[in-house]
Amino acid sequence: MGDCTMRNVITVTSSASLGGQRFQPLAETALHTLAHAAAAALPGGTDEVLLVPEMPSPLGLPDFTALVGGQEWLSVRRRAGIQPILAEADCIVLSALHSARPLSADTVARRIGWSFESLGPVLTRLERAGAVCATPGGALLVHPALVPQGSVIALEVKVKDWQKAVFQGRAYRTWAHNYVIVLGDVGQLAERRAAERVSDDGAGLYSASGWVIRPRTRRPAAASSLRGFEYLYAATSSVPTLGIGEQIESI
Repeated sequence: MGDCTMRNVITVTSSASLGGQRFQPLAETALHTLAHAAAAALPGGTDEVLLVPEMPSPLGLPDFTALVGGQEWLSVRRRAGIQPILAEADCIVLSALHSARPLSADTVARRIGWSFESLGPVLTRLERAGAVCATPGGALLVHPALVPQGSVIALEVKVKDWQKAVFQGRAYRTWAHNYVIVLGDVGQLAERRAAERVSDDGAGLYSASGWVIRPRTRRPAAASSLRGFEYLYAATSSVPTLGIGEQIESI
């Protein structure tokens, strides 16, 4: 994922935090400090890193979610005034569209494997929200603010249970670009085993000594990635969401 430069980390409390199970109090402060250090050293991008604790997501509740190289996009997204779009069906449609190359509704339906009848209500909802606009000829464009930039990384902090963190991280990667485990002092053998498993995933492992394994570049499916970005926008915004009836799945 490129070079690792220490960056300023801005922590933003999620406006939709669901809370969650807390760590052991004595270990928590040190591990949260480590999480901030890991976020500051995440590869990719040159601007500040945005860090959101306990952000509700499409799947699971990561201890921290980091936006790397996407601060400019987030500013554009906020200025667009379009409510967060969280429904899976909406993101599938949006991810099939372009901001500068119009597509017909028939083309979009073929791309995503839907019938035209199924696509119609979703397009109507997205047009009303301002997420999609139609050209005079009836072709469709996605709003440029809904073309995300940067990377979303889920960070899971564990005092000892790195196996559970790997399980959770793999779930987070359905919508995040990758995951990083921030691990407490578990001893050399456990750290080596954790490193092997994390390395197999191409994910990241961070400890008190710094990077044990650096996360590699990867990109989830376009619709899932967009949904992850939209959840992050929702978490840092007080704007009502489109698709708020959906439940956050726990892992």
